Amino acid sequence: MADPDPLAVRRAAGAALRGVRRRGTPLHRIGATPRGEPLRPGLAVEALLAAMQARFELSDDSVERLLGPALADWRDAVGCADPILVPANAQGEAAERALVPVPMPSWCTWLVDSGALRLDGPPAIQGPRVVQPAWLVVIREVELSAVECFPIVFAARFGSGAASLHVHLALSPPFLARDWRGSVCLRAAAQRVDRAHPPVRLWLGAPASPAATDPAAGRSGETVVTWAVDPVPAPSVSAGSADWPTGWPRWAVLRALEGREPQAVWDLTALWRARLGTVPEASSGGPDSGAPGSMRLAVDIGSTSTVVVEEDGAACGSVGGKLLGESSQRSVLSGFRRLAGDARTAHHYGCAEQLLAPGGQLPTVLAAPGSAALAALLAGDTPEAADQVWLPQGPPGPDGDAPEEWVRADRFKSPELLALSDWLTDLPGESALDRAHASRRLLETYGYLLGRALAVAHGAPLVTPDGGRWRLRWPRLGSAEAVMTYPHSAWSTHTAEPFSRVFDGVGRELCRGLRAAWQSAEHRMVPDPAAANAARDLPQDSRHPIEAFVDFGGLTLQITVRVPHAAGRSAPFIGGSSMSYLLGGERLIDSAAYAAADQDGPAGLREAYRTTARRWRLLISRGGHLEQAESPLADAVRETILDAVLALVRRQLEGTLRRAAPDLTGLRGAGVRLYILGEGWKLAALDTPDEHREEAMLRHVTGWLDRRPLLAEAPLQLQRMTKRRLCEGALRVQSEGELDEQSLELQGVDSSSAGSLWKRWFGIVEPDGPPAADLLLGRDDPWWQALTGDAGRDGSLLRVEQWFSVPGSPFRTGLAGGRLAFDGRRSVLKQWLDVSGPSLVAVRIHAALSQRNEPGAGRAPP
Repeated sequence: MADPDPLAVRRAAGAALRGVRRRGTPLHRIGATPRGEPLRPGLAVEALLAAMQARFELSDDSVERLLGPALADWRDAVGCADPILVPANAQGEAAERALVPVPMPSWCTWLVDSGALRLDGPPAIQGPRVVQPAWLVVIREVELSAVECFPIVFAARFGSGAASLHVHLALSPPFLARDWRGSVCLRAAAQRVDRAHPPVRLWLGAPASPAATDPAAGRSGETVVTWAVDPVPAPSVSAGSADWPTGWPRWAVLRALEGREPQAVWDLTALWRARLGTVPEASSGGPDSGAPGSMRLAVDIGSTSTVVVEEDGAACGSVGGKLLGESSQRSVLSGFRRLAGDARTAHHYGCAEQLLAPGGQLPTVLAAPGSAALAALLAGDTPEAADQVWLPQGPPGPDGDAPEEWVRADRFKSPELLALSDWLTDLPGESALDRAHASRRLLETYGYLLGRALAVAHGAPLVTPDGGRWRLRWPRLGSAEAVMTYPHSAWSTHTAEPFSRVFDGVGRELCRGLRAAWQSAEHRMVPDPAAANAARDLPQDSRHPIEAFVDFGGLTLQITVRVPHAAGRSAPFIGGSSMSYLLGGERLIDSAAYAAADQDGPAGLREAYRTTARRWRLLISRGGHLEQAESPLADAVRETILDAVLALVRRQLEGTLRRAAPDLTGLRGAGVRLYILGEGWKLAALDTPDEHREEAMLRHVTGWLDRRPLLAEAPLQLQRMTKRRLCEGALRVQSEGELDEQSLELQGVDSSSAGSLWKRWFGIVEPDGPPAADLLLGRDDPWWQALTGDAGRDGSLLRVEQWFSVPGSPFRTGLAGGRLAFDGRRSVLKQWLDVSGPSLVAVRIHAALSQRNEPGAGRAPP
């Protein structure tokens, strides 16, 4: 419904005051003359109802039925019949005065926007009531347009239980950009002072409209709720406002959905002014800053952390800023402006102004106020469900090991990884959950929120000096190109769907978030091996033509060996090989926690395992490290992981070279360049502070390789490929021709069929070949015996899902799982490790801990 002529609304209010003999104050004299005696509440109520009737063209019956019961004559004020919500942090000596709500029905805000009602200063608490002085702006003469202003007073009592709620409010974007293309999000959180009581359900939205056939636009939730509004011109917003962008909501209503449902009405412009004061960023004015800018950015979403490298064009216009800079000490903006609430606890409710980014990396985690919000997100019932969760935010100072008051949704990069998440068990209907759908949905939500955070950083206003004053300039954002890196493997082992297809959808959602500030945003895909290949900065050395890329991620360990045709050498028979094992860092954390929990006592195995695993993950995501008392566990984990991972690397190198040059004459004297990727390597240095963990990890890896070279008499060059360098390499990949080709898989271990040798360990897997009958592993393979010990002779080990099904201490039987049938059309080594790998690591860590706990045992050298 379009706004009617403001004169008609003022005339309707003035008609109810024609019996008042005294003259009102001229509009231009408000603030310069005393207020005088307020109108009698009864007269003021009549004028307000008449103005609303004209504003919405209501019948007398509708006015009496819909609006009349909300106002009351309290002799000294126009009373609000329903109790209002006054937060606890709006009261007392240290109160946030701007958080005191306006004591009037929410529909009265329509009269403020129409110019018939003008608030005179902020509301104030007086005893058990909240009082708001105001002016009624009317025209009493039909044939004239003289405006008169009469003072009135609104008042309301506190709602029952409202004083026990602490409230946070935050707005996104955190600046008043008139050309913002995304949704405007207002987030409110309310938590009880007494945490023993159940969480409070909230509703946040627009003021009520008597002409609306549907309920007012808004959103409900528990503890935290976010109201997303598309910035289109609306009747409730004063068009052409100089200090507030057109289409943004000016008023917000927060209602506690309990008891008599007390509600608070706030003027967002007043909250904004109270929070920012007179700083230049508080304004929405200012010119554009020259030519349109452009941006290329690479995104690497890992199982535990995410890195973004942003590269703006030197020949284009400036952007407002970047989300993740080169320095890891730089604060990372969350995309929200905290309007009210305690800054020390705002990060628990998604209302803080900075993201959690230890080491300059964002945790691959979604934060939610509760399991219900996550269930609604996975159900996908409304498009606004993604706005109810947020990227983890950081406290303003050191937080230590303070407990998180939000639900941490992590480990969602793949369905297999999601199955290991402990938060999933708290979701309603978890047993019927489609994990593939849940993983895809969470990944896409994470991509959208990341894109929106990037858009806010890029669209931030530029504050420049201008003649001794500060001037606000707005960046012009033209086009953005996002490069998504992805593992060169299957996303789901059940469906064999590749990561490229899933991350393509994540890229689309990332661009949707970017388009909140950019005119256009597109994405393209680059596999990890191609990005790593492009990121190499070592000179092309003909003495080192053999390359090994070892990506030790959260879910998988992927080893790729490339044997290019070097000048002056014979062409290899195969160009390389690639193997992927479900033996990533997340699974090895579970293995270490399982082994350590049994050392503490098998009686409390489950709870000790859960506590240890969760603590290790928090150490990684929040930047902590293991204490000195845990050094035996750190040593055992380091030795076991390096032994297992690098043994697999050596095996694949030897097997690939044997297939590429059976007599090795064509590769005599060749060296190896070893590139290590992924965050799983850092598990070898969890006892080192986060800022020094990278160099400590490299020191441990280098020491292992010095003691046990991968290839005898072969020179080795080691290069660490961090996530940032991987992103930089992805930006260098310009064409599809630079992408790596498919590589072959090797059997990995000798195998026999029907009592005779079937294939050697360096044999190539034939997916379309004939299946083998009664396939068994070669027990006489010395490498296999060294890797698995007794487990290689006795069949398989327990799967992760079977760990807690064994009574007592499962390590008494070495986690034996019995016989295992193999498919000859797939790598035998991969099949065995995908099933038994975590248990094998747990057995070896448990043995190392037991040896250290023996009397007289000393600490092993690192």
